[in-house]
Amino acid sequence: MWAIEENEIRGAFVEHFKNIFCEDGTRHNGSLHDLDHNLLRNVPKVLPHYASLLDQFPSEDEITSIMFSLNPDRTPGPDGVNVRFIQTNWILLKPLVLQMVNQFFSSGHMPSKLARSNVVLVPKKETPVLVTDYRPISVCNVGYKLISKLLSRRLKPIIPLLVSDTQAAFTLGRQIRDNIIVFREVIHSFSLSSYRKHSFCLKVDLSKAFDRLRWPYILAVMQTYGLPATFTTWVQACVQSASYSILINGSVDGYIQPTNGLRQGCALSPYLFILALDILSRILNAKVQAKHIKGLKIARGGPVLTSLLYADDLLVFGEASTTEMTAIAQVLSVFCDLSGQQIGVEKSRIWFSKNTPMEARQFAMNIFAATLASPSEIYLGSPVAANRQSDFSPLISKIDSKLQTWKSGLLSQAGKLILIKSVVEPIMLYAMQTSAIPITTLKAIQSKIRMFFWGKGTEKRMPLVAWNKITVPKCKGGLGLKDMIKFSQTLHMKSLWAIAKGENSTWVRVLTAKYLHNKDIWTTNRTTRCTHLWRAVLEVRSVMKGNLKWQLGNGTKCKAMGQPWHDMWAQFPPNNAAQRKITVAQLVSTDTGLWHNQKLIVLFGFYGALYLAMTFPNGPPLSQREDRLIFTPSRNGQFSIKAAYNLLLEDTAHINASSINKGTCKTIWHTKQVLPRTRVFLWRAMHEALPVDATLSSRLRRQSQGCSICGADQENATHVLFKCPKAQQVWLLTALALRTDNLPDDVQEVLSFLLNYLDEAQVGNMMATLWQIWKDRCKQVFEGKIIRPQQTIATAQYITFNLKAAAKCFSRISQPTNDQPARTRYTCWTDASWLHPDFQGAGTAFVMFDDEKLAGYWLAPTRADSPFHAELQAFRRAILKLHSMKIEDCTFITDCLLLKLVLCGETNVSEVDWQAYHDAMDTVLIWDSYRRDLNWHCTHMGREHNSLADHFAKHARISDLECEGYTFPAFIPI
Repeated sequence: MWAIEENEIRGAFVEHFKNIFCEDGTRHNGSLHDLDHNLLRNVPKVLPHYASLLDQFPSEDEITSIMFSLNPDRTPGPDGVNVRFIQTNWILLKPLVLQMVNQFFSSGHMPSKLARSNVVLVPKKETPVLVTDYRPISVCNVGYKLISKLLSRRLKPIIPLLVSDTQAAFTLGRQIRDNIIVFREVIHSFSLSSYRKHSFCLKVDLSKAFDRLRWPYILAVMQTYGLPATFTTWVQACVQSASYSILINGSVDGYIQPTNGLRQGCALSPYLFILALDILSRILNAKVQAKHIKGLKIARGGPVLTSLLYADDLLVFGEASTTEMTAIAQVLSVFCDLSGQQIGVEKSRIWFSKNTPMEARQFAMNIFAATLASPSEIYLGSPVAANRQSDFSPLISKIDSKLQTWKSGLLSQAGKLILIKSVVEPIMLYAMQTSAIPITTLKAIQSKIRMFFWGKGTEKRMPLVAWNKITVPKCKGGLGLKDMIKFSQTLHMKSLWAIAKGENSTWVRVLTAKYLHNKDIWTTNRTTRCTHLWRAVLEVRSVMKGNLKWQLGNGTKCKAMGQPWHDMWAQFPPNNAAQRKITVAQLVSTDTGLWHNQKLIVLFGFYGALYLAMTFPNGPPLSQREDRLIFTPSRNGQFSIKAAYNLLLEDTAHINASSINKGTCKTIWHTKQVLPRTRVFLWRAMHEALPVDATLSSRLRRQSQGCSICGADQENATHVLFKCPKAQQVWLLTALALRTDNLPDDVQEVLSFLLNYLDEAQVGNMMATLWQIWKDRCKQVFEGKIIRPQQTIATAQYITFNLKAAAKCFSRISQPTNDQPARTRYTCWTDASWLHPDFQGAGTAFVMFDDEKLAGYWLAPTRADSPFHAELQAFRRAILKLHSMKIEDCTFITDCLLLKLVLCGETNVSEVDWQAYHDAMDTVLIWDSYRRDLNWHCTHMGREHNSLADHFAKHARISDLECEGYTFPAFIPI
């Protein structure tokens, strides 16, 4: 029934959501606890350690941290209070907030006013006409947001331990691409004649999945996973206290008291939802273990697939036999009855393997009420068929639609830059991480982006800077736009990294079983029967080979042959399956730690064994830790898209941006209170890309016409901005009183000098003045308007003033800190001095005070691979020395924040520089063994407070001498 009047429309929405949120629970029979316990036998339980963390009462610091992690400018809830108001007035409101939170955790009761939400209707498609075309997003009060996020933050790290690896949403370490890759490999196998099995893949549409979830089912799920009773009570209070009003055209209508559903917009809802749906995966897996169903295995040795989930996007796999399909249909029916879910048959789709008979196909479509999938089907926003160039036509059309809107023609180049980075590049990122997009398609998209950036509306204009200079990072003179071809290679390198590392994720196990059965990733050949993604992964092996290294631990994970644990590893590929299984540890005697020479000769030959014996004369450097695969361009050794992309751009950056001063680039892009269009303007000036006479004459090959303002023979960027008489008057009248007639002609040299010479406040004013000089010049040339120098200066100052005022209004409010050193008798300041990676020499020092009197100093040169490594060695020397002196009650102070976080357990040791990993592990163990017994503490303070230890460390590095003393030496200024 069509609703035209506003009152009718409001009533239709209120009635629709009442029907969903207030479903009659009598139609659902049974409970999760009534299921056969064997079906839930494989459900993991929360470990006691985590359970104790879940039901702890929140501390004051925890509540404060959560409050300041909330977005300050999100839409306020029904009470009209937004987060920024509370953050700004935290000192005054803190007692009231703490009282409210503590009252909730003490009583387990959520006040109805606090729990009330407004429902904002977000359209699911461009032209919504039905009430079902809108998604209800809850806008909650600040107090409820605070409590729900506090609970969700505790639950978040436990979710990966509870949810099966078939669920990729809202789970640390898992991504949406994982499911897409597995699904594409399944469909590819289905298309092969060599795949003899009769199999199906069912895409199940769960209609209004969040809104229909039954509350008793949610409670039973939490109990099944062993969440503690206290925590469960808190979660129940958040879920079951909900009440809604619908927000339509800015006004509130209706009042809904729900009996089921999770509110979309609550921090807890995603985690509760994936736990609720994980039960379905557990039941299907239990059916496989009981041999009631077979599931799907697309390659020998691969995982058995029964389901894949990304939030409420559900895929079910199985054998296309009458028995199995009937059993799976029954499982889906029972699950829906227990959880309150409904299957939307109009959106459910099914795929079959090529050899599945027609009778089985017809039976499946009938029992699942699903439609046969079309070749153009979409899964998680990505086309199922992604092989040919024509398959990516929708992607090109989508990019076109973003670039060719009427609004885009009104954007400045700075606006276009933001649009490309925030809209176009994310679309491409999503497509590239799951597909091997053809190079011709990438070039076509890159061409459209280039035309959009330099053009105006549909008008094409001449690019004034080469595209390979624009794609260079900002710090090296570019704009940081992505080179699509290189970025696509970077994402395939990420996939190769996961495979080489042997990750245990489902998609890695599927690819390994399908393409690497008893083969090595580095030596396997590309087959004709593989997906385009796999081909793309194999093509980036040559880049990855030279940038991987195994950091040996106990040697049990790193293979002796075909893996990069020594420089000549590529010369010794394994010849058979037996050689591929031999680890480095098996080549070493467990008694002596030395090489098994006979095994070395058998595997590597005489000269290979001789090379290893000379490289590691005492055997490989093994320890008790696990081996780690290292990506050497990354600081911490873990694969980084940024590091890999910069690696691919390295040559381009060196060739095209070597003349651009890095300090100048940093100043342009990082100076505060500067308009984005001013930054892009200065970038163009640095590249001689302003449309002045010298540039246009060179590009268009026409005769020079001189300056449009003063008639000078040459009009380049330096002349327009500094040397034209009009510009000279402006600079003389500014606070800088700058004479510009004697400045060099090279605009890069002039800007580099000024931007690096002035302080930040002066730089901001200068950049605004340059922009205003250019704008006034253009007004005079194209509109005939002559602007007085005083007006140019006043306008630039007005812009700067407004930017500073706006920055104060919209700046993110930082959390109050109280990181003061503990009050102890002794204080030990540690520091290190490190110069350059080509010279590994460094200096370390530590200075100890007894109250405020110098108790001693120690300094020593050392060798370090990075600044962190040097800081770590300084700290380690300090604690070993003070332990030998039996010093108690001491606070160690470092200006290296990462070191402090690692020592205090706030950051994992794997985040440190990979060269310092083993030393960091040893230092943490030593620190933990000393600090409690000796009452030692560690804190971080800024470098400006650590000047004394800094002087000592620099002296140690320069003098290359080790010494100690108990009075101030002559080289320290007092």
